[in-house]
Amino acid sequence: MNPEFEERKYSGQRIPAETQTSKKMDILQRDRFELVSAYLDGEVTASERQQVQEWLANDPEVKGMYSRLVMIRGGMQTLTVPQSQRSVQQTTQRVFAEIDRRQNKRRVVWGGAAIAALFVGAISSIAPGSRQPLLVVEAPAPAPAPLMVALNRPVIEIPKAAIAAPPEAVNSTLEKQ
Repeated sequence: MNPEFEERKYSGQRIPAETQTSKKMDILQRDRFELVSAYLDGEVTASERQQVQEWLANDPEVKGMYSRLVMIRGGMQTLTVPQSQRSVQQTTQRVFAEIDRRQNKRRVVWGGAAIAALFVGAISSIAPGSRQPLLVVEAPAPAPAPLMVALNRPVIEIPKAAIAAPPEAVNSTLEKQ
């Protein structure tokens, strides 16, 4: 394999090794940026704080990133919030009016659909050639009789069976013949 290229594991595409290392560097810079930003916000652990302070002391690129973040943070804090042209009460009234308008629109749409369905049903029942009943209602099946169990007195007379001879008597009778 050519040393200038590395194979990607999943796609099989060949990408220059320089691009691979630049992607790794971008990830490293992004991680450093996030850690320095968290450091500014006071959201780091003691070991992370120590790491950022070490970078600030030794790495001019991290120092530049830190100073840009401080300037952005200062600029964000000095921004003024624009005043709204409407009062809070007017805004809430408009929001609720919009909600009511949407609910009314849904009701109209569903009502129109129901009326259209009724109209189609009425026309199809009147149309020539459709003399077959649209809805056939079957009579309900009679309820089955409840199960009755008679322990001492059966409901139906059970005939008595003839008593069979024991097997020994049958064998002895066969031997005599």
